[in-house]
Amino acid sequence: MITVPITSAEGLYGMYKALLHDEQQRFLQKLLQKEADRLETLALYEACREAQNEGDFLTDDEKTAFLASLPQ
Repeated sequence: MITVPITSAEGLYGMYKALLHDEQQRFLQKLLQKEADRLETLALYEACREAQNEGDFLTDDEKTAFLASLPQ
């Protein structure tokens, strides 16, 4: 039984974990279908934050190459 209010992230995650595996898969598929842009932005943000915390920054050449590779 979930004791954390379902309005919190922990409560929602607890509900997800309580689902059967197949239901978890369907939920993740639906979430990806409906929120792909937000999930991609969050994943990029988290990766950048982790790199910053580890002091793993791009060199100027790497930064220039990355920016040039982005779609216009």
